[in-house]
Amino acid sequence: MTEAEFDRRVRGMERRMYRTARAMLKNEFDCADAMQNAVFAAWRRLSSLRDEERFEAWLMRILINAIRDTQRQQARRKESPLEDTHPAPENGCDLDVQNALEALPEKQRLCVALHHLSGYSVPEIARMLTLPQTTVKGRIREGLKKMKQMLEEEEP
Repeated sequence: MTEAEFDRRVRGMERRMYRTARAMLKNEFDCADAMQNAVFAAWRRLSSLRDEERFEAWLMRILINAIRDTQRQQARRKESPLEDTHPAPENGCDLDVQNALEALPEKQRLCVALHHLSGYSVPEIARMLTLPQTTVKGRIREGLKKMKQMLEEEEP
């Protein structure tokens, strides 16, 4: 894959990558860092990509690992990160939905974000996370169920 092709394909995935990072990380700076780290790592490891048809899933897997690295760094610092309480405009979520999503356990939040915010299918998510499709479906279903309960509790 050429540098121009790599750049074109990464640019085509920016919104999906951002939505996924934003669902998992609480502030814009961490999202930007995770995305930048993922793209840099992908470029460095481009030779390990076996099938160019799976570039998108491969890059999203690298992004998920970069997100987890960022979360581990935050936990080691034992500082509460600066929280951006406003959802990003590209997110397409209102504040209540964003808060409900952030309250989900990480495994459910990741599957819900990949499916509903980034638009990936269950089989694509299963490949990215190396999980059975039934597990992905279950996490999405349970995550949405919990979000619905949280949103209903907030209603007057």
